Amino acid sequence: MKSQTQGIHKAKSQLGHAPICRRQRCVDAADGEPLMFVDGHDDAIVGVAEVDGEARVVYDDEAIIRKLMRRDGMDREGALEFFEYNMAGCGGEGRPVFMQSL
Repeated sequence: MKSQTQGIHKAKSQLGHAPICRRQRCVDAADGEPLMFVDGHDDAIVGVAEVDGEARVVYDDEAIIRKLMRRDGMDREGALEFFEYNMAGCGGEGRPVFMQSL
C-alpha cells in the first residue's frame, strides 16, 4: 500500500458525494488490498487509513449514528448501542476504523 498519508489524501480527494463511488475509490486507494465495508453506510466513508501495515476503510461514526436514528427510527441511545455492538465491536482482520469528528 502507498504511504499512509498519500493513500488517505488520494481517497479523500476522490471521494466526492456519491456513496457508491466512495466504496470503489477506497478499493482503488488500497491498491488491491482486501477491505471490509459496513453495508448500507457508504455515505459515512471518510477514506482509507493504514493500520499496522494493513489498509482499512475509515467511517465517521456520528454519520452512522445519525443515519440509524433517521432511517431506522432509533433514539440516540438505541442507535449508539446498536453501533457499538454491531459495528464498532466487530473484530476481525481488516475491520473498519471508526473516527469521531471534532
